[in-house]
Amino acid sequence: MPKMKLGAAFYALFAVGGVGAAVMILRGDSRFAGADQWYLIARATVFALIGVMFGIGAITRRGLMSDQGPRICREGWIVVIALVVAEFVVYAVGQEWGTFPSIVTALIPPWVKRMQEKYYEGRDEAERELNPEEPDGVRPPTA
Repeated sequence: MPKMKLGAAFYALFAVGGVGAAVMILRGDSRFAGADQWYLIARATVFALIGVMFGIGAITRRGLMSDQGPRICREGWIVVIALVVAEFVVYAVGQEWGTFPSIVTALIPPWVKRMQEKYYEGRDEAERELNPEEPDGVRPPTA
């Protein structure tokens, strides 16, 4: 499968969001006003690492759930799931500070991969319809 284009933009958007959330936590966002220092550092670290993972997916343009490419591109979604689990653990230990973690983060790599597959399937189908003189093996050639 070719490298992503639109999927890389989604990954870049989530990378910026993850790093931006880490910066907001460390700067003392109002939701984390009464939090302990260890909690702020732990939560910001998890958000920054999630942002880095999505940044890797955007830079390589293969995503975090690719069929080919470096290992981080083939199995990076496992790391994202582990980071989301770590986010839940930090939230549970920290009790009442901040916002509840989102499981949606772990669902983004499979969603982007499916979106990419559907895009290329549609593009191939459109090319077959535009070039009917080339038999595709499925339909018999017309007379």
